[in-house]
Amino acid sequence: MAAIDVDVEEVKRLFDTNLYGAMRMVKYFAPLIIAAEGKIINIGSVGGVLPLGFGSAYNATKGALHAYSDTLRIELAPFG
Repeated sequence: MAAIDVDVEEVKRLFDTNLYGAMRMVKYFAPLIIAAEGKIINIGSVGGVLPLGFGSAYNATKGALHAYSDTLRIELAPFG
């Protein structure tokens, strides 16, 4: 839907799933992933880097996930 028509409570739920869910998983499993020298893979979307019309809320969640993932890559680099 158009950006000016979104329901903010629905957007909060979308962020809870698409961003905060991934952040929670990383927080809880990071010690195990680091110990196993594993990888964290987040599923993004082209909407996170190339805005698609009538998808402002979704695009925002995926853009935030991209930024979080990029930062996570830098912060976890010392752990291999």
